[in-house]
Amino acid sequence: MCGISGYLGKINFINTKKKNVKLTKIMKYRGPDGRGYYINKTKNNFFLGFFHSRLSIIDPSPRSNQPFLDDEGVIIFNGMIYNYEKIRKELQKLGKNFRTNSDTEVLLKFLNKYGPHKLHLLDGMWAFSYYNFKEKKLYVSRDRFGEKPLFYHKNSQNIVFGSNVEYILNIVNKKFEIQKNIIENYLKFGYRSLFSNIGEKTLFKEIKFLQPGRYLEINEKLEVKNRIFWDPKKTNTKKFLSYNNEAKRLSDTYKNIIKERMTSDFPVACLLSGGIDSASIASLVSKLKVKKNFQCFSTYSNDPKYDESKYIKKTIDKYNLKHTYVKVKKNNNKNLKLLSDIIDKTGNIIPTITSLLYSYLCNAIKKKKYKVLLTGVGGDEMFGGYYIHHLHYLKSLQLEKKNKLFLKSFYEWNIHTKKYIRSNHLKNFDNYSKYYNKIDLTSFESLHLKKYFKKYKVKKFTKKRYLKNFFKNELYNEIFSSSLPVQTYLADTIGMYYGLEVRCPILSPKLYELSFSYPNSFLIRNGFSKSIFRDSLKKDVHKNILEQREKIGFFKNIDEFFDFNDKKLLNIMFENKYINSLLNIKNVKMALLNKNKDNQISHLIFGILNCVYYLRKFKQYV
Repeated sequence: MCGISGYLGKINFINTKKKNVKLTKIMKYRGPDGRGYYINKTKNNFFLGFFHSRLSIIDPSPRSNQPFLDDEGVIIFNGMIYNYEKIRKELQKLGKNFRTNSDTEVLLKFLNKYGPHKLHLLDGMWAFSYYNFKEKKLYVSRDRFGEKPLFYHKNSQNIVFGSNVEYILNIVNKKFEIQKNIIENYLKFGYRSLFSNIGEKTLFKEIKFLQPGRYLEINEKLEVKNRIFWDPKKTNTKKFLSYNNEAKRLSDTYKNIIKERMTSDFPVACLLSGGIDSASIASLVSKLKVKKNFQCFSTYSNDPKYDESKYIKKTIDKYNLKHTYVKVKKNNNKNLKLLSDIIDKTGNIIPTITSLLYSYLCNAIKKKKYKVLLTGVGGDEMFGGYYIHHLHYLKSLQLEKKNKLFLKSFYEWNIHTKKYIRSNHLKNFDNYSKYYNKIDLTSFESLHLKKYFKKYKVKKFTKKRYLKNFFKNELYNEIFSSSLPVQTYLADTIGMYYGLEVRCPILSPKLYELSFSYPNSFLIRNGFSKSIFRDSLKKDVHKNILEQREKIGFFKNIDEFFDFNDKKLLNIMFENKYINSLLNIKNVKMALLNKNKDNQISHLIFGILNCVYYLRKFKQYV
């Protein structure tokens, strides 16, 4: 895991040692183990600048430092190619020689041989920039699920890119402008709005987010072609599949994926909650015996609604796991400093209160000398694990006029699932049906936040239909434009702040293609969410976890971190005039003193703190 940045064009932005030192210093947090750069003039008198900071995981010796080049090309790379050993053997058969054991060199040789036209053969997470000397072309690419960030800016003279917006701000001598409307939407409609249906937009005008599954091809006329190497919309539902056979195939596929994701020259840690996703990873790693010194980390919750300890214990006991509980401290000075420092170092908004909880865990993992961390991110989006997915499924049955199955499934939802749902909006199927095609359901649960704003107008919404199947279309939207992008963004931001490579085994194209080929009834079945995923794990995960219907969730109330009777904290919260202009401050202050804050109120308060620190850092761009 690393930091990358660079440019191609008429201007050589980093033309002094002082500028180079400043940029690489900013990049250091993403790569504490090494830094390097490559600046050269192309034959057409364009300047090519590549800058890299390294977190070494595979072949940690200096010989694998980046930028990495040979006679054909040069590359900077952030991520991990899980099937690099297989590709290396295939390239060796074609006569390619290697001087390192790194996946970076394999990626360079692969691109020298095939260009970006066979990126679909790679299994991994990445953001890379590759320049081919013979073609005189720059290629910039991002992985299928957007696990690794990549921003870019294009003008008439240059294209500039980086893992972080701040890298671009420091390379380009230009005053970019923050888009206040995105900040306003984040506060009003929740963290998912940071990515929901905004395409390549970012918080800064003229800086774009390269969308997942794509690459840019740039020639020396600075003509840019935005190409797709993986199109998930082309996965079709298959008929006449055997549920039991597919559960077995899913089980075998997932086990092979876990084995590949364990490749590392350092010990591996895992986040463990009481849910299926993290329990499946911890259980399979232990059962398959693919890594020594494996350890799991969890957190306590003082709120019984979010206490997963009894389910965590079942996984620990079943596999005799090495395990550590991490405690959170209620300390305004410590937690405000932590929030401020993460935003200052990473240049990112930290989207949810979960970010602080995640930060405590990552800090503990770093202190134990781990460099690789596995998480269960993506399981709910991939296999339909949220309460709202039951409603999507029921609506899809209505739309498809499958009346008998709808009545049966509605009864099962009403009996088995409804009693666990905390949000009143999600307990009422008729209310859901009223709104499902009128508002963005990513902000469905935020409707009761109106009273905390001076103006609160629900945006007009046209539901984007990527897939004909309504249920799968909702999952697709969550994977690529709302729920999952926030989680991968959070995992990368917090993980890199602590020098950890975060891997998400469930984010595999193989699992995606299996899930989206299944009939909807394979995912929601007998009142269970993620049904086929549960059944594929029957021999591996504790029975009580697989039979648990309640979705507990990885969450802590904001009151477990902050005391809102502190005047210093209140002064910080309301220091920004722009943010104050949006808020009904009286009602927000009343909410701060409420001892029973719900999730949305906690997220709103945390969002206000976030935006204050973010706008403080980038005040010259407001």
